[in-house]
Amino acid sequence: MPDVIKSLTFDDLPTRPPLTGRPRISDDIQQTVALLSGWDGATRRLLGVSPSGVLYTASPRVKGITNVLANTPTYNWQGSDEQVSEVLVRANPKNVGDVWVNVGAAAAVDTGYLLESGEWVSFSINNLHSLHIHIVSTGEKAIVIYTK
Repeated sequence: MPDVIKSLTFDDLPTRPPLTGRPRISDDIQQTVALLSGWDGATRRLLGVSPSGVLYTASPRVKGITNVLANTPTYNWQGSDEQVSEVLVRANPKNVGDVWVNVGAAAAVDTGYLLESGEWVSFSINNLHSLHIHIVSTGEKAIVIYTK
C-alpha cells in the first residue's frame, strides 16, 4: 500500500479519526476516492448525490444577492473578494440604459457582455472579485445573484 503524501481532506467529509501524517491507503480506496471526487481547478471536492443515488447536476445554493445601483453616469462596480461558484447578472427590467458585464477585466461600453433591460447572463467563476459591471445611466440597476 502506498503512503498518502498529500492529505486527502475534504471540508464536507470529516474523517474520524482525522488523517494525520502519512496514512497508508490501499489501491481500492484510492480508486474509490478518485471516483467520488472532482477537481474545480483549485480544490478537490466531493461529488454530491441525491438519497436515491442520482448525481446532482443542479446549481449550488444561493450565497447572496446584491443590487447594484448606478449613482453616477458610467458607473463601474467590481465584486468583493468572496469565494463563489456561479454568478448570475440581470439588468433590472425597468432599466432604459445598457448594462455591460465582464469577467477578469473592467467592463465598459463595447467591452464585455451587453445586457439590455431584463436580460441576464450566468458565469462559473471562483471569486466574485473577478466580476465587473458597467452601468451606462444614473439610477439604473443590475442584480447579482451568486452561489457557494
